[in-house]
Amino acid sequence: MATPLIKLLHEHREELLDAWLHHAQSIWSGNGNYESLPQESRLRLRSIFDDIATLIAQTTPDDDFELNPEGALANHLHQFVTEQARIGSGANKTIGLMLSLKHLLSTRLFDRSEADAVADLMWLERIFDSLTQLTFTAFVDVREHLITQQSLSLLELSTPVLRLWSRILLLPLVGVIDTIRARQITERLLEAIARHEARVTILDLTGVPVIDTSVAQHLMKTIDAARLLGTQVVMTGISPEGAQTLTKLGIRFGDVLCRATLRAGIAEALLLTGQRISPVEERRS
Repeated sequence: MATPLIKLLHEHREELLDAWLHHAQSIWSGNGNYESLPQESRLRLRSIFDDIATLIAQTTPDDDFELNPEGALANHLHQFVTEQARIGSGANKTIGLMLSLKHLLSTRLFDRSEADAVADLMWLERIFDSLTQLTFTAFVDVREHLITQQSLSLLELSTPVLRLWSRILLLPLVGVIDTIRARQITERLLEAIARHEARVTILDLTGVPVIDTSVAQHLMKTIDAARLLGTQVVMTGISPEGAQTLTKLGIRFGDVLCRATLRAGIAEALLLTGQRISPVEERRS
């Protein structure tokens, strides 16, 4: 049976779509210029509109409605949310867009003053409640995925293992060292030691703001593991405050070589490997 809502979509489909796209442009740019809406976004919104119209045409107000999370509508909506999340658009814009379509359909339906309009209005509420929930859930999932990717990238960048010279590695540590990061530090360092057959590894702590018992324990585990692979560790960059804290806590690094600066640590590493940096003139003579 053709309800007032189905009739409305059948008779004014393109008009309703154009009005919605026009409103979408005003939400994103505030200038109401339809032509400035990106072509890809217009096509995605058209697909969403068509899917909603198809959903309405295939159901009735009496149906036990439940939105299929694997259906075409959910897929197109998730793709649109992903695109918006990647360019930094907030969830309020996307959800506002869905609510604007509900308002548009509700207003046009109410203006028709047909007997069954009330049932269709309640039907619209159920449909768009599900769509709004799906939009918000999709946005949260996408943002969490992006944040996780960015966190992993930052974690990798914050733990670089650099090859300074033949068989000499440098691991500059920056930021807070927690259990998860300490595990990654150990894994990346051990892989690099084995790959380069390093004899000396410099651990530079200049960028570590706080050195406490927990940080010291993580460092000792990393140093012990590195020694098992045959490398000697030179630790540099401990601040005066950090040295006092470690002393008060009674933490000792045993026979680990410690130097005040990275420069002194590099000089020590060269000495341990029987190398040195000399002026060009000296080498020529």
